[in-house]
Amino acid sequence: MEYKEFGKTGWKVSKVGFGAWQAGMREWGNDYSLDDVKSAVSTAIENGINFFDTAEAYGDGYSERVLGESLKGHEAFVATKLAGFNVGNPEKSIDRSIRNLGRSIDLYQIHWVPSYYSNLEKTIRVLEGMVKKGKIGHIGVSNFPREMLEKAIHMTKKEEIVSDQLQYSLADRRVENSITEFCKKNRIEVIAWSPLGRGKLTGKYFDSKMPFTASRTMDIGKKGLVPEDLKSALRKISEEKGVSIPKISLRWLVEKGAYPIPGAKNSSQAESNASIFEFQLSESDIKKLDHASDLFLNGEYTNLMPRIVPNFAMKILIKRFL
Repeated sequence: MEYKEFGKTGWKVSKVGFGAWQAGMREWGNDYSLDDVKSAVSTAIENGINFFDTAEAYGDGYSERVLGESLKGHEAFVATKLAGFNVGNPEKSIDRSIRNLGRSIDLYQIHWVPSYYSNLEKTIRVLEGMVKKGKIGHIGVSNFPREMLEKAIHMTKKEEIVSDQLQYSLADRRVENSITEFCKKNRIEVIAWSPLGRGKLTGKYFDSKMPFTASRTMDIGKKGLVPEDLKSALRKISEEKGVSIPKISLRWLVEKGAYPIPGAKNSSQAESNASIFEFQLSESDIKKLDHASDLFLNGEYTNLMPRIVPNFAMKILIKRFL
């Protein structure tokens, strides 16, 4: 495993993390069990991963509880998220997440840009107070386009925004158009969710249709199959390096300076995700992958949720999906 300092936090964390959306035990199919997820967390720990990400919206807190139980007795950098529909009462959400996790929160992220009817600045002020109380360590955001990220930064007074968690992969590179360079200049870490394109970049479904899961209906950005040029580049590099296609997809993100947080439904997937430093990607390899995925640079990163929807309505919708 390789580690680096996570921005302005002082934490040295694994360059690849563990995303726990699937630990909510909803919307990711029925091909795994709770024991599988717990085994995946244990395997991640054994293989050096110390960065774990979840959210209060995943399974309505169930993912947090599963992750908290699985991490007992282990030091880890634990991140969770405030649901956009709860921005009006963040302290209540924080206390609930702390109970679920059984520990304080190292990185607390606003999950998506809240509705127009919310006061984001007031929310950030409360989060700064929670840092002072020791309930959370640092403040981050998630799914914030460049414009909203800058606004959030200007709203802070006593703390800083240390990260932006964004959909980012070889199958969705829109963040490179305006966000990643800005983050680099301001020492804001980019956390890449859906780093394997919700299964598109595993190679498993290159020649077949992906099975339906409710989570895939929420996909944003470029849809459809992986183009032949990208399939060919991934297959060729996979053969040359003697490693799997998912490992190449994740390692490419690390070389781009992001922290990928792939999910794992079982210990085998967790072990694979943790072993992406057993090989190197050359500058030539990266250029080939860049060129083959240029199609996915098109467009600007946009808000994940429609901001015109009131919080109470968004809460109903999200609880049906997550």
